[in-house]
Amino acid sequence: MTTFTKHHSDFFYGALAAVAIIASILLVFATGTLPEGLERGELIVYGYGVVLAVVATALVVRAAYAVGFRKALKIAAAVPNYSVTA
Repeated sequence: MTTFTKHHSDFFYGALAAVAIIASILLVFATGTLPEGLERGELIVYGYGVVLAVVATALVVRAAYAVGFRKALKIAAAVPNYSVTA
């Protein structure tokens, strides 16, 4: 894959930023067509929640890819479970 950046990680973070910005702009345009009210506010809040969830998921997957999926799963599985049962 040929990109305009030297490293593929540079392209990833630029693309992620572009997705977050474009999604926010589209969300503002979509809510601008709705009349004032509770539905408009809910769409804004839930829409930004979805954008945040997508960006956070992409960053977690990117971090797991950088570390290596096997090593990341070993790290996650090594955390002791301190569940308390009655």
